[in-house]
Amino acid sequence: MRFCLLASGSKGNSIWIEREGRALVIDNGLSCVEFFKRANQAGLVTSKIKDIVVSHEHTDHIGGVGPLARKLNLTVHMTRLAALSQATRLGVVRLKTFETGQTLDFGPISLQTMTGSHDTVDPIAFVVKTNSKSLGLATDLGVMTNLIHQNLRNLDALILEFNHDLNMLLDGPYPFFLKQRVRSRLGHLSNEEAALALKTLTHPGLKELVLAHISQTNNTPELARLAAESVLADQAHRPNLTVASQFSPTAVIEL
Repeated sequence: MRFCLLASGSKGNSIWIEREGRALVIDNGLSCVEFFKRANQAGLVTSKIKDIVVSHEHTDHIGGVGPLARKLNLTVHMTRLAALSQATRLGVVRLKTFETGQTLDFGPISLQTMTGSHDTVDPIAFVVKTNSKSLGLATDLGVMTNLIHQNLRNLDALILEFNHDLNMLLDGPYPFFLKQRVRSRLGHLSNEEAALALKTLTHPGLKELVLAHISQTNNTPELARLAAESVLADQAHRPNLTVASQFSPTAVIEL
């Protein structure tokens, strides 16, 4: 399995996953022009994409799904409830719906879906599996639920939200209601909350850790990295650490 975060943050998210010449995309908040630009920068071949899966209906995750699906003739996969809320927004696409908790089969790649904790109709997190490798994807979480925590254990790679530094959020420019929304159980994980979860998710087999959905206003890549490294410093085994960006793709990570 190989994967790449083409973009990660409140202005657009898109994750590429590939195995045996077949690729799928989880979310796309990028324009087609920007998506193709970043895929090209990462050395990815867009003709390999057959499917795009949507985690939830916020604009930074779904805004570019319809145009990309039409451009590349992709099948769009969404939960039934999310699709009902977004039918007109997506436009004309080939749509397949599923229920949260289902495992989606994409040939050499499967996606286990699980209920998230975010202020949308039906948010989901994922565990991506191939024959021998596994990748967890957990962003846009107000809280690390027991369900998600259990499913993120003992994986080969993990994409985990380190959204905000609590002091920067509280002292920052957001209005009070938005600060409360970010901090709520339907908001986003702070550096401290993500680091606490990481303490029990890191293990000798964890090879890759990606810090994702870092706020441009209420966090910095350096603070997110410090929070993660404060946990990893106590571990005998340290995974490779990548900090995802809003503005450029990560390296293609091979498992």
